[in-house]
Amino acid sequence: MREKYYRHAINTAVKNLKLYNNDPVLRFFKAFATLMEGNTQEALREFIQLRDHPYLSLCSTAALIYAHKRSETIDLEAVNQLNWELKLSGSAAGDRALYYAALLYWILELELKARTCIKKMLKLSETSPEGLILKGWIALTSDTEENRPQAIRYFDSGVQDAGNLFGLMGKVKRQNELCALDIANQIIVSHPDFSPALLMKMKVFVSLRDWEQTEAVAQRCVLLSAYHLIERFRCSSVFLLEICRVLERDGRDLKALQMMTVKVRLQALMSAVEISEPCNPSLHVEITAAISRLCGHNPEILQMLTVFVRRVSSRTPVASDVICELGYLLNHQSKYKDAHKCYSTALKTEPKCTSALVGTIRCQLMCDQLEEAAQHLALFCEVQESLGNTAEVPLLKALLGRKQSAGEETVMQLLKDATELHFSALRGLNYGVEYLQMLDLNFLLQIVCMHLESKQDFALVPGQTPPFWLKHSNMILETVIKAVPGMSVSCYYMAYIKFLLGETARHFLNLCIEKGPSVPEVHLLQARLHLSAGEHSRCLSCLESAVSVSFEVRDRFRFHLLKARALLRSGDLNNAIQCLKITMSMPRVRRPSEGPQFFISPSERVSVYLELTEALRLNGEQHEATRVLQDAILRFKGTPEETRLMLANVDLALARDDVDAAVVVLQNILPTESTYIQAREKMAHIYLERKHNEKLYITCYREISEQLPGAHTRILLADAFMKIHQPEEAVKIYREVEKIAPKDTLAKKIGQALVKAHEYDTAVSYYELALKTDTLDCLMSVELSELLLKLKRFEKAQQVLEKALELSFSKTKVDLMQSLKNSLTFFCGFSMCIQMKMLFCQLHDLQQKVVFRTANEHPEELEDQRKLLVVICCDWAREFHLRRNLEKAKQHYTDALNHSPDNEEVSKHYLLNLNISFLFPFLIDNFHAMAKFLHILRRMGKLDDVRSVFIACEKFSPLSVREPGYNYCKGLYFWSLTDALMHLNKARGDADWGEPAVDLMDRICLNPDRDVFGGEVLHKGQNSESESETRISTAHNILSMFRPRSKSEQDKLELLSNLCRISSKEPKEVERAVLELTDMQAKNASLLMMAQGFVQLKQIPRARNVLKRLSRIEWSDTNADDLESACLLLADMYIKTGKYTQVDKLLDSCIRHNQSCSKAYEYRGLIMESEQRHSDAALQYELAWKHSSRAHPAVGFRLAFNYLKCKNYTLAVDVCHQVLQQRPDYPEIQDELLTRAQLSLRL
Repeated sequence: MREKYYRHAINTAVKNLKLYNNDPVLRFFKAFATLMEGNTQEALREFIQLRDHPYLSLCSTAALIYAHKRSETIDLEAVNQLNWELKLSGSAAGDRALYYAALLYWILELELKARTCIKKMLKLSETSPEGLILKGWIALTSDTEENRPQAIRYFDSGVQDAGNLFGLMGKVKRQNELCALDIANQIIVSHPDFSPALLMKMKVFVSLRDWEQTEAVAQRCVLLSAYHLIERFRCSSVFLLEICRVLERDGRDLKALQMMTVKVRLQALMSAVEISEPCNPSLHVEITAAISRLCGHNPEILQMLTVFVRRVSSRTPVASDVICELGYLLNHQSKYKDAHKCYSTALKTEPKCTSALVGTIRCQLMCDQLEEAAQHLALFCEVQESLGNTAEVPLLKALLGRKQSAGEETVMQLLKDATELHFSALRGLNYGVEYLQMLDLNFLLQIVCMHLESKQDFALVPGQTPPFWLKHSNMILETVIKAVPGMSVSCYYMAYIKFLLGETARHFLNLCIEKGPSVPEVHLLQARLHLSAGEHSRCLSCLESAVSVSFEVRDRFRFHLLKARALLRSGDLNNAIQCLKITMSMPRVRRPSEGPQFFISPSERVSVYLELTEALRLNGEQHEATRVLQDAILRFKGTPEETRLMLANVDLALARDDVDAAVVVLQNILPTESTYIQAREKMAHIYLERKHNEKLYITCYREISEQLPGAHTRILLADAFMKIHQPEEAVKIYREVEKIAPKDTLAKKIGQALVKAHEYDTAVSYYELALKTDTLDCLMSVELSELLLKLKRFEKAQQVLEKALELSFSKTKVDLMQSLKNSLTFFCGFSMCIQMKMLFCQLHDLQQKVVFRTANEHPEELEDQRKLLVVICCDWAREFHLRRNLEKAKQHYTDALNHSPDNEEVSKHYLLNLNISFLFPFLIDNFHAMAKFLHILRRMGKLDDVRSVFIACEKFSPLSVREPGYNYCKGLYFWSLTDALMHLNKARGDADWGEPAVDLMDRICLNPDRDVFGGEVLHKGQNSESESETRISTAHNILSMFRPRSKSEQDKLELLSNLCRISSKEPKEVERAVLELTDMQAKNASLLMMAQGFVQLKQIPRARNVLKRLSRIEWSDTNADDLESACLLLADMYIKTGKYTQVDKLLDSCIRHNQSCSKAYEYRGLIMESEQRHSDAALQYELAWKHSSRAHPAVGFRLAFNYLKCKNYTLAVDVCHQVLQQRPDYPEIQDELLTRAQLSLRL
């Protein structure tokens, strides 16, 4: 009866009256159901006859009062008389009379009266099971949430046996899902035909979202009687699932069969309602409301519901709830005038009808009748003050405020209030039809749309705090998607919100594309994602797909803006400018738009001006770019978009070299602006690169961190310290950030963390779990293979990698390329552990397919793919060389040369790898050849290979260790104050080897770490002043014992003497050296020393001119070392002034002629580190660390630091240990890097 199935109650009463003839209770409830169906007179007659029954006197009198009040003409005299009788009989009523009165009031949802009656009844009979159970139901259905927990206590006290179905059903309602299922099953077992238990069980399965079990129970309900068809469709998850499928494709791309199935089910539901409950309009509205609130955007379902509600309304023209529901349906079909008529009719019937007032105001707002809407809204607010707030009030106020151009803060607060009130009504509801109806997706999506109407059209930068409207929209959509996961419109909005938040949006976008491929908006959003990822060609392809779906998309503003951006980013300036001018000429771009259908947000309008300004500036049209930007500044002055235009003005000012004007503009951007971080970073760049003021540079990042505290801004500050070479400060900040940085809980991330913590066995299980969810992640497969190899599980490692390679054949070209690179890295590191022949063959065949596909699909990338194929061939050849299979090695080197005939690197590898073993017999007793060979190996970066030569030499002749030539070669190889000087000292007395040995000893003493003499960018050596004096004194002593025997040796002695003077850094000594070098014949060595002297005398321009002269000299074997030192010193000067283009050329020249040039790699690493490219920097520092024989702690420090930045904590720890092993007196690396890396490994 409380569920409003009145016809079913009448039929049940009639059926049981045949068994229990003239039972007064059955007659009473039959009369009450008759009353609720509208047969008032018949019900009155029955109630009058039952008034004299002692058990039914109270409830019959109450029913008479209720019936009179439902009549068209209320008999006030009769009502007053009945109220007096009710009060009189209530004081002397027995427990049964009070029980039935309480039951009636509970059915009528009059909680206070029901509670009063049941309280009196329990005073008379405290242990009455019926009274306790009814009190439990009253508490359970109470509007006050505090009363509901008491219900289970009353049910437990009242239910004394398994036959009390009313009590057991209450326990089902109150218990959690699993307990509720147990109780429902008990009822069904003992009473298999008791359909309410089945229906309750079905609702539990719906709340658990167990669709299969729900359908099974629903089918069982249908078999019981036709009545249950109503509840089956009303509660069945099957019907909800069909509705969700409609929502998934947005009602526009359903297959005919799917749509037909939904229509058939919906029509069956409406027919069942009309047949089983023909005189119950409130139930009809309740069912249609549940569906319309769930799928109000589907036109076909809306039309079916509208026809049904019109039919119901024609039978009951005075039912205001039916008329309001019809207005709601018409409103969502944009038929605002017809909807307004419905609401007006409802207000005539019931002037205080809340739904009618809300609908009227909404229609007036949609028709831009703002004055009338404002008046009605004020009236409505007055009414609501007495009834309590509803979510509709703040939403209507927000709509009106937006129409009247109210402040955005006011509108945002109203939308927030509306959402909070709306969600508060959902508390305590289980998932089901009632929950979905109360959730009202149409209401929530309207709030999201209002948030998106006039906001930014660009993604947030990392670390930027999301504005309220963005976080609020994200929260709402998360709730909507959790309730109805497959609704395409909510997935589309969520993808858009995630894009604006700077998060991954592809998952939601892929859902939209899968379910609605013919929706052009989805392709436009996909194009935006590709554009933001720098995939310009894919962006243009998505735009073409949008056009293929709908030609009308070519007339849309957003289509042209996206196309222009893609063209501009890809360098097609002329077409980009042309496209932007077309966009600029479109309606509503220069002036604000009107109407939701053609809405263009201010952010998008500003974007057109900015893109056109940028395109014109890049195209050299500075004057025209300035004119466009000034026009935009005038149009958007005083708006939130003004700061974006100010940043563009800064770029134009910098292009004119007007640095001061640019700084002034940037200083005026406040922390509350969305572009604050971008502005301060730009200002910092100006201070560092244009004004060379490191203090102001750091101040900018300090302000960012103070104004916008958070992990990202602190990292920005630390990175800034690293850029100006203050790693100590940076490390402190990084340690602070570690405590507040969020943790990633994904399986792959956990696996990686466990690897770094050396918990390999546990990590394997996480990697395997991650691979189950993403089998095509080749990088993950490689990482797992490496991990398994560390655990010496070679067979399993091979299986994982082979499976990854098999899957790679079905991937796209880009994925294939990534797969190959990752696999290649794996092979290079662990080639001795697995069957290389088969796997290299697979890798080679795979890359050949990539080359073939690239030649046909992407010819511009063919060269890169050929280079990768050459690398594979060379690695394959090296593998055969390690196995001493020189014929196979030669074959694969030849294959590499066939793919790239002009590749010099392959040629060197070919000659070196295939001929070094044959050179041993010629080197072991020819020390001049050995010395030349040492120089060649050093320049090719293969100096470590010379150890095999020394071993072969000593095996050939044990006495060779006494030979001066052999000792010179060993000193040349070691280059250190200890080992090198020990061997060179044995050679300096020899007639042939004395002069080169002294030269080498002197240079080692003066520069043992091979620092760039005069350079200021890299870290200096950590030697004290006394140590420097000792080394210079030692160098002088060595020279004093040298007796030149020829003019060349005399010149060499003078050069080395002047080098000692310059190294002393005493101004008088340096000036003397420069004067002597000026008088000497202009040779490369003397010119280099002159430049170094000028640097010590702070005459930088003169030094730079000399070095430029040296850098233009052609390299040869005799001058390579001097030219290398000159290029490095000149590069140091350029780095200090920020001229990185010239630096790259100089460093490339050094590395091209000497692949063991550790300082060149160190400078490269420094530049990449300053550009925040820590992975690339780590590669360069690794080479510098390797080729400096791991002897320089400063290089090790930088390498470990960049490994730390790349989150490669294991390698960072290894490098720290290597440094401390070499230099235990280097505590900085222990305190700043090693401890931090070890902590990170443990996380």
